[in-house]
Amino acid sequence: MKKTLIFIFMVTVLTFAMFSAVMGTKVLSEVRITTNDSDQTQPAIYGDIIVWRDNRNGNWDIYGYDLKTKTEFPICTARRQQTQPAIYGDIVVWSDRRNGTYYDIYGYNIKTKTEFAITSSNPSFSHDCNNPAIYGDIVVWEDTRSDSDDIWGYNLRTKEFFPVCVDGPGGFSQKQPKIYGDIVVWRDDRNGNNDIYGYNLKTKTEFPICTAVRLQGQPVIYGDIVVWRDRRDGTNSDIWGYNLKTKTEFAITSDPNDTTDKTAPAIYGYIIAWEDPRNGNTDIYGYNLDTKQEFAITTDTFQQENPSVYCGRVVYQDNRNGDWDIYLSNLDVVCEEHKSLPIDKIMKILEKNKNKK
Repeated sequence: MKKTLIFIFMVTVLTFAMFSAVMGTKVLSEVRITTNDSDQTQPAIYGDIIVWRDNRNGNWDIYGYDLKTKTEFPICTARRQQTQPAIYGDIVVWSDRRNGTYYDIYGYNIKTKTEFAITSSNPSFSHDCNNPAIYGDIVVWEDTRSDSDDIWGYNLRTKEFFPVCVDGPGGFSQKQPKIYGDIVVWRDDRNGNNDIYGYNLKTKTEFPICTAVRLQGQPVIYGDIVVWRDRRDGTNSDIWGYNLKTKTEFAITSDPNDTTDKTAPAIYGYIIAWEDPRNGNTDIYGYNLDTKQEFAITTDTFQQENPSVYCGRVVYQDNRNGDWDIYLSNLDVVCEEHKSLPIDKIMKILEKNKNKK
């Protein structure tokens, strides 16, 4: 009986995989997450938790929502401004101006319900720290201690600070860091225009990712794939990508008949999402790296911005209700790294069960 149930399940999954490959990536449902009549913006998602910047108390705070329990909860309601939340596992980090003059980096452990300072715990941090990103125990951010923007990091386990890219006073600007595994990527203007660079934390080596003409920015990374906004054609921004393993660059959006700007890319697994104004307002579109197909995620007539992806879930801010809310679109994809569905494994299991009969 158990073998029969497993066989039926595998056949069902295989059928879905074949159907999905033929029909393309689809949106199964769209859900409104926030209903407060103030603005909620800058969403990020990891697992069942969505976090965002929230203005319900008259200043920007950080709030969260548990998709499993369908409950909303405050993460940080300190005075002044909290912004740019990022999440990995149970840890949420953000940029925080509670101390009055400068932005610091703070964190919160959802499991233990404890808040902690990252940069303000060090008295030498009399400068701005912005735009944090997190992966595992490592947090990285933009840091102005050298009078220009550099990239610094912090190990939550060892409680040690370390430089990622620092070129000293009067140096060039490094901004918009993102991290996955041992690799940190960022926007870099050392060549006179914005390029994309990377750094391997394990080997302590820096490397260029894209130094094409004109402007590249807003890099994101998942696995071996780096994605960014690219203005190399001079008229509009497209979305481009780079495979760190094969050292190959590729265009994701490059329709010569579409002269609108594609911005704010996000990636998880084989799904990429971005802001897209092709319909006259900003919508969210996606791209499946496995099937090499583009698809619409939301095309509501109002504005949708700031997408964030986790598995088959895409969150974004949406003003269709008169203020900015957080919405979620559920896609018909399986959450596996770099694979749409494990078809090869399914076929092997089916063949093994067949031989046992």
